[in-house]
Amino acid sequence: MTGAHPQEVELKLALPPAQVGAFLKRMARRRAEPLEQELVTRYFDTPDFALSARGVALRVRRSGRRWLQTLKTEGERSGGLSRRIEYEIAVTGGTLDWGRFPAEARAFVPEALRGCVVPVFETRFHRTAWLVRSRAGAQIEVALDVGEVVAGGRRQPLCEIELELKSGQADALFALALDWAGDFGCLPFDVSKAERGVRLAHGLAAAPVKSAPIELDAEISVEAGFAAIVQDCLAQFQGNLPALFDAGPTALDDIEYVHQARVALRRLRAALRLFRRVCALPDELTAGLRALATALGPARDWDVLCAETLPAIAPHCPDAAAWQAGMAALEARRAAVHAAMRAALAEAQPGAWLLAMQRWLQRQGWRAEAREAQRFAQGARLDDWARLALRRGHRRVARDARRFAALEPAERHALRIAIKRQRYAAEFFQSLFVERPKRQMRYLAVLRDAQDSLGCANDVCIARALLAAHATGPGPMRDFALGWLAAREVGVVDDAGAGHLRDFLALKPWW
Repeated sequence: MTGAHPQEVELKLALPPAQVGAFLKRMARRRAEPLEQELVTRYFDTPDFALSARGVALRVRRSGRRWLQTLKTEGERSGGLSRRIEYEIAVTGGTLDWGRFPAEARAFVPEALRGCVVPVFETRFHRTAWLVRSRAGAQIEVALDVGEVVAGGRRQPLCEIELELKSGQADALFALALDWAGDFGCLPFDVSKAERGVRLAHGLAAAPVKSAPIELDAEISVEAGFAAIVQDCLAQFQGNLPALFDAGPTALDDIEYVHQARVALRRLRAALRLFRRVCALPDELTAGLRALATALGPARDWDVLCAETLPAIAPHCPDAAAWQAGMAALEARRAAVHAAMRAALAEAQPGAWLLAMQRWLQRQGWRAEAREAQRFAQGARLDDWARLALRRGHRRVARDARRFAALEPAERHALRIAIKRQRYAAEFFQSLFVERPKRQMRYLAVLRDAQDSLGCANDVCIARALLAAHATGPGPMRDFALGWLAAREVGVVDDAGAGHLRDFLALKPWW
């Protein structure tokens, strides 16, 4: 369908406001003449936002004395890169003129809705734009937008770079963005100005991004399935990433951002392991993934200790004052760990890593060094391959589940990881096998319960280690918590997951 319509290919980056001056200096070295504009854009929708629900953005923009009306569709988005159908028509004045849109554009908005649209929010920003040519010969418009989104009495700052492909290949956008991501701390950003305006108009606060079922076609190839799964994991990580750099006074209040970013990386590592013999990730991207996962680990451990484990013990402590003093010392340590996480994240350059991952996916980089057997497997049907993968993972979990009582702590930890990997695999391939939905739901539920039970034992072990290592500050509170956890550990480790693993062994595969 998109081949019949004008298409916008664009890569968007969030730029830290403190880096605006440095970015302008960098662009000045290119000797490209900038075009500067003050832009006011009025977005239209129905009062119940029916157009945005259909993936349509409708706007009228003023640049100097010139007015343009634009209709954009949702299109494809991943890692900051978007491909959208776009119609842009000159108009007189700041009101919509449906008659000026071609019929194919008007078809995206039912006639019954056209008479209901009203202005719902505005963007006001200063744009500095350059037309540059890449080393590969692509022509790219680079636009720096600094300003705000306004909806009623609400305002939200914006500071972003848009790279729009005018001619050439989309790979040129990644090449240019990668040059900036490491130097300026840019992050790929998929959320359009229109989406931000709709959220602002609704008064919707940002929220942690959780994983959702992936819709896969059973007949697609293994490599296409791999790309879709990796893309989904990257989108979850990217959606939670900006909040991880928040150093404000409420930064520690919502522990879900760190948790969901870490879940995204664990899902990604599980997917890469699952497909490792078919679609191998290059060493440099693997190293980047490892650095990001390492940066998040300690912060998550301290979040669980201070926000989940210790609050459950607090009511049982007879000395409330000692408990409060101990918690204050631990929260100070937690804040320091989060500061170290932000520094480690900045050093790991997640924006550059995400862009490099997206570029590798766009290029289908796994094909570069694939042997003949791998190329054959890459082109096989995904559902057939998934059945074999799920069967192998199931056998791995069942083997240790049968001898759970005899497992050493390190072996139980390995079993928990195997359960987690099998759960992620089952979720990745959930849409491929829908013939037995009840059996499928039961399988996933049992895996979640077993993982949670074994995870509780692991949380207790980590909590004891963190408290024992924190020799100063908590005092009597620490001693009470350590005693409580020691007693809890015996019961948890003895009972963790045993019943759920018996349930697992009784399950019938659904694939």
